[in-house]
Amino acid sequence: MSNQRRFGAVAVALALSGAAAADMYLVDRINLDVWFGPAGSNPIQVVSDGTYAFVAGMNNTPADRNIGVVRVNLTNPADAVLLTNTVQNVQAWRYYDGLALHNGILYALTDSPLGSTASTNVRALSAATGELLASFDGDNGLGNGIVFQPCGLTNPATGGLGIDPGFGGSGGGLSLLAYGRGRRALMDLVGGTTIYDATDGMIVADISGACAVPDLTVWRAHVWDAAGNLYARRSNQVQVALRSGPNSIGGHRHLTNALNSDGSPRPDCGDGQPVACRLAANIAGQNLALIPASSAATDQDLIIFNDNWTNSDPNRVFGDVVKVITTTGALPSPAFRLLRGDGTPLTSAETPNSFGLYDFHYVAATDRLLVLDFLHRKLLVFGTTPVLAPCPGDLDCSGTVDFDDIDRFVEALNYPGGAGWPYPACPWSRGDCNGDGRVDFDDIDPFVARIGATCP
Repeated sequence: MSNQRRFGAVAVALALSGAAAADMYLVDRINLDVWFGPAGSNPIQVVSDGTYAFVAGMNNTPADRNIGVVRVNLTNPADAVLLTNTVQNVQAWRYYDGLALHNGILYALTDSPLGSTASTNVRALSAATGELLASFDGDNGLGNGIVFQPCGLTNPATGGLGIDPGFGGSGGGLSLLAYGRGRRALMDLVGGTTIYDATDGMIVADISGACAVPDLTVWRAHVWDAAGNLYARRSNQVQVALRSGPNSIGGHRHLTNALNSDGSPRPDCGDGQPVACRLAANIAGQNLALIPASSAATDQDLIIFNDNWTNSDPNRVFGDVVKVITTTGALPSPAFRLLRGDGTPLTSAETPNSFGLYDFHYVAATDRLLVLDFLHRKLLVFGTTPVLAPCPGDLDCSGTVDFDDIDRFVEALNYPGGAGWPYPACPWSRGDCNGDGRVDFDDIDPFVARIGATCP
């Protein structure tokens, strides 16, 4: 047996035995091409209620165009619709900066879509019907489901949206981080009115003076834990602001280190963390998600994020871009791995090289991790249970993947889910060559790559 086959067999054995407790497995790879398009040139933000994913778009072109939010059924991707009330015309390079879900309500932020902070808006819609909520009216009572210039922000709101759970039962709402202010602004979840603005919201930037960073309040994405602590991207870095009250922060932890443009370490607040957690200089498109220890995937509180250091190189390897650390800034132990459905490492067939612009959302209700691929317009769905198909590609069960399997592979494409598969002695699931639990056109390249393989 070759070393490569031995490695694959060991990986599958570990997956089955449960020895690799901090792993998740690719269960689907949803193609979003048909919607981008109508919802923008590329998908850039994702959230989910466990049944549906809500995927928001960007205008990654030099001309004005519409963007919007698409609702996709995670178990039946054909059940998808562009939510009409999310469609808006935006200038070049503008996009949905943040999505949040709470009690069946979808909140969507667009920062300066017409080139001015006055056009910045937050929409509140029913996740079930897509209808705007008239009660979400804002401070001036004119919103009817769309609040312009939320919290009176006069700076761009580049920090996305978050559901702040508050502290001790108060101080919660819909959070925004304003560029250049270092504060959390807060909206009422029902009415869209201002609870705190960029002058009196709690200071989430580290202004202790204990360390100095060159990009103190250049905020990107943020997420809250159940205790009200705030995990945020400070440019391309990750930090946590530790909650001490409804509108106060008691301290900070800097979870990553910085690199200079030449790749050398830069003195920064996170020095002392593992070198593997050093990130490159700031650039747009930094995202993150919290995977709590209560997940079936891990017994560690984890942060998953993208080290997106440049938008000019489309050849960054997924495994070099997507990084995971604990909420203390350490590398996970055991390591947290994203794997193919059969427990073997992901390949470029499932995760092609990219700019490194991904968004993440962990769904606690279903233990699913969603990874949105901006460049290839794909939504990757990871679960906590391996999807095992013995000897993928060997559809005639001859023990070898060869040209005799081609006709049956093509035939397998015509049996979604395997219902009615006419060869019960050799399972339809062997056509699943990328380990996502489906047999579809995404399996063509990995099937071709397996021609010549033999089964253990």
